[in-house]
Parts: sequence; structure tokens; C-alpha cells
Amino acid sequence: MSQAFHLLQLQKIDSQLDQIETRSQEISSLLSDHSQLEEAQRHLQQAEMTLREKQLALKRIEQDVQAKRIKLEQSEENLYSGRVKIPKELRDLENEVQALKRTLATLEDRQLEAMIELEQAETEYRQAEAQVQQAQAKEAERHASLRGELDSLSRSRERLLREREVILNQIEPQNQAIYQQLRLRKRGIAVATVIDETCSACGSTLTPAERQAARFPHQLVFCSSCGRILYAG
Repeated sequence: MSQAFHLLQLQKIDSQLDQIETRSQEISSLLSDHSQLEEAQRHLQQAEMTLREKQLALKRIEQDVQAKRIKLEQSEENLYSGRVKIPKELRDLENEVQALKRTLATLEDRQLEAMIELEQAETEYRQAEAQVQQAQAKEAERHASLRGELDSLSRSRERLLREREVILNQIEPQNQAIYQQLRLRKRGIAVATVIDETCSACGSTLTPAERQAARFPHQLVFCSSCGRILYAG
């Protein structure tokens, strides 16, 4: 087999290795991405804060309601006990009882609203908890799949490296050096095939002499347009 043929096989392997490296880096990046779970956790934290605020707000209103009820009971007890005889004091007590009843009614309305808000906050908190659990499950499943793919890529890389070593043993050192230089300069494509009298890499039409020389097994021929190694098959 010609040197160009072996270099073409080497290029195929190197291209696969490049793809494996690119995909492995993508997987590593994906494995370090916890954005969906973190977003769900932030939502849960916010829901928890809101829930605690609603619980505290309801507790305060309940305490106010309880205090006003006790005060109302005390005022009504004084009003109807018969101990107060002076008309002005009786009127003041009546006014106080009515004011306490109005205040208590307002507080009880607020208490009902607070209870509804708390119930809504509890529902949102449970939903946020479920979202976190779903995000954790999805991330675990996705990461397991990615790690499986990474393991498969690693095995493929090891196999390709063994094949690459076999091919390198059939390529002269100076040709290996030329190939590596072209790989760096030509974005990884150092060898082009001759297809329909043209260079497969740049599309330039080759002269009859170039096409004939590309078939010679013991020397490398380069495309006069792009400078890549030509393989005519």
C-alpha cells in the first residue's frame, strides 16, 4: 500500500479521535451543568420563605384576634355585671364593646384571608418540592446516560489509538511529520482523495500529471491548489 493510503487511514482515525474528544468535552460540560436542578431548588427556597411568612402572618393575626376576644369578653362582663352604675361609664363601656366587635370582625376577615393565603402557599411549596424531586430524577437519568456514553467513547478511543499505532508503524517518519504539519494548517484534513479528477478537499481540477503521480505508491503528491496530500486510490 502507498504512503498516501496509510496517511488517509491515519486521517480517518484522527478525525474520529477529534470527534471523540469534542464530544467528551461536551459531556463533561453537560455533567457539570446543574442549572435545571438549581432553578428548581431556588424556586423551592422561595416557596419555603413565602410559606414561613404566611405562617407567621397568620399566627400574628390569630394572636390579635385572641387578644381582642379576651378584651371583648372582659368589657362585656363589666357591662352586664351590674357593677357599673354611672350612666356615662355604661355608655363608654357600650361604645368600647361595639368598637371591639368591629375591630374583631375586621381581624377575623383578615384571619380568613391569611388562612387562604397560607393554604395557597402550602400548595405552592408542595408543588415546588415535587419539581425538585422531578429535576433530581431527570438529572440522575441524564447523567447516567451521559456517563454511559462517556465510557463508550473512552473504549472507542482506546481501540482507535491501538489502530493508529499499527498504521503509524507503516508510515515513514518524515511523512508523519508532513502529515502533522498539514493537519495543523488545514483544520485537521491533511489528505484529500481524487474524485472525478478533482481534489475532494478544495474542489480544484487536477492535471493529468497530478492524477497520475497521485497513484504512485512510493511518493507523496500534493494538490497544487490547497497543498494537501493527494490519494488517487
